[in-house]
Amino acid sequence: MLDERDATRMWHQLFRGQAITPQTLAEADKLVNELSPESPLRLRLSTELEEIRSLHEGQRPKKKR
Repeated sequence: MLDERDATRMWHQLFRGQAITPQTLAEADKLVNELSPESPLRLRLSTELEEIRSLHEGQRPKKKR
């Protein structure tokens, strides 16, 4: 299991100043899945990944009510 500090560092490396590719999204998904299910960071990164994926696919992110 990945600790939150390492996950945050790896997340920034994936998305900082680089093009978003299907491989980048797959690596980010793998990173999220390596976090503890109870981790607040897992929830935050999974939400952020959904938004990135939506933007990358040219869709508008869904608003939560």
